[in-house]
Amino acid sequence: MAASLGNERHDAGNHCVWWGASHPEILQACRPALPGAVVVADADARALRRAMAAAGQQATALRLVDLHDLRLDTAGVESALCGLALKSIDAYQAMRDRLAQQAAAAPAVGDASASVVVMDMLLNRVPADGMDELLAEAFRVLPRHGQLMAVVLLADEPVAGMHNVRFGTDGIKAFLPSEGAVLGAFERAGFHGLQWAFCADENPVIIDRIEGADVRLVLVKATKGKQGPCYELGQAVVYKGPWSQVADDDGHVYPRGARVAVCAKTYDLLMKPPYAGQFVGLRSVNEPALASAELFDCHTPALRPPAVTKGLAEFAGATAPSSACAPGSGCC
Repeated sequence: MAASLGNERHDAGNHCVWWGASHPEILQACRPALPGAVVVADADARALRRAMAAAGQQATALRLVDLHDLRLDTAGVESALCGLALKSIDAYQAMRDRLAQQAAAAPAVGDASASVVVMDMLLNRVPADGMDELLAEAFRVLPRHGQLMAVVLLADEPVAGMHNVRFGTDGIKAFLPSEGAVLGAFERAGFHGLQWAFCADENPVIIDRIEGADVRLVLVKATKGKQGPCYELGQAVVYKGPWSQVADDDGHVYPRGARVAVCAKTYDLLMKPPYAGQFVGLRSVNEPALASAELFDCHTPALRPPAVTKGLAEFAGATAPSSACAPGSGCC
């Protein structure tokens, strides 16, 4: 699993939030592939110290007040407490208000500030109804095209409560969300391009069996960025195969070999990982500037006539049509 996560390489100019410090051996194995600056965040001081020993240089510890919340760390609380004398309920309420204002105005991990978030068994430390809060917080700190990777023990059937699981040298006590529950939580949070990485493509190792459910270690990878308006630039994509058709997280269907009309946002997504290489992108010769483009109806599937990308037919908001597809323009 560490090898699978370690294969994801990122721009060293960005930084990563490693959220959860329960398993420093995974952090140590993956550290060379992570961005240069790594913030290791957890509410458990002892686990945080162990993880920092594995994180190496250019890593910063962030001790959280609440495991669910990357906005408030203990240093921020201690700063806010300076000069306060909590001798009444009013003083206590004033302190809580001050902490809330501080978390909103200057969060410990800012909005859209982390290019990568890695959840280190974090989803096994909360019950199923707590996953939405964690994933919403991860969504907040990632920018557009930012990536979330969650290392998690998944059960192939629903399992209630916490259980002792044979994992690592000493075993752990963990919640065991089902595969379907985790998938639904990621989708509700607004992520797209979900991918599952097991330790093997056939018969992946069963870590344990709890109440008849097989437990496996999985790396779930997801991307932020499908939100936003849809604009018409006359673009199309062609799915290469091998499936007869595929569908994306917004319900758009791409039959193999068909020129599907897409908006500028979807076109941009499909030309980037994790979709890159699966589609051929076709841009229109008469593509307008995005600032002057008209809205695109993503709810009405349509094929794009070749004449549109060649510049021989108009579309909403197009610039003046060309008399022919210019040689070397890349249109088809």
